[in-house]
Amino acid sequence: MAGSEAARLDARGRLLAVARRRFAADGALGPTLDEVRREAQVSVGALYHHFPDKSALAAAVYAQVMTEYQAVFLAALRDCDSAEEGIRAGVRQHLQWVAAHRGEVRLLLGDRLDSQELQEANGVFFAAIRDWWRPHHTYGALVAMQPGVTAALWLGPAQEYARYWITGNGTEIEAGTIDTFADAAWAALRAKPIEEDAQ
Repeated sequence: MAGSEAARLDARGRLLAVARRRFAADGALGPTLDEVRREAQVSVGALYHHFPDKSALAAAVYAQVMTEYQAVFLAALRDCDSAEEGIRAGVRQHLQWVAAHRGEVRLLLGDRLDSQELQEANGVFFAAIRDWWRPHHTYGALVAMQPGVTAALWLGPAQEYARYWITGNGTEIEAGTIDTFADAAWAALRAKPIEEDAQ
């Protein structure tokens, strides 16, 4: 029983690895489900046991990539002592991750492929962001967190730049460009000093 369970998990892992590589290179519409299955050396039965169709496989790859992105983002945030460091680190980590994972980013920038796995990962991620944000807002360093608005102000401009950047041939995003977006995010999200509000 343990052996057959290990074989099933191995088959799922191989399918995900091949699909991720192929989707990154050719887009989610590129390879057929059968091409992924054959390259992963998985039987038809094992394929359909794990993924009933291509959209289910693409959603699993999407969730896997997003979970990895979120883990790296949170790790960068937790290394920061101040609100300013954290806001800037978030932008920096976002754009550096984009540069290092160009193919996978194309998948993430397309339609959101929802799944239970993604919903669970997002729940953990956003709870961690709120936990990091709360004390910085409480002592007056950051504005109040607003669903959607905060994410748009923090990473929205960098995300739009990422859409532009991945269509080019660059291998890195220039540090000056990253600093520009980090400056903008901090300016948008820092709490204004009382004297500025009074003017």
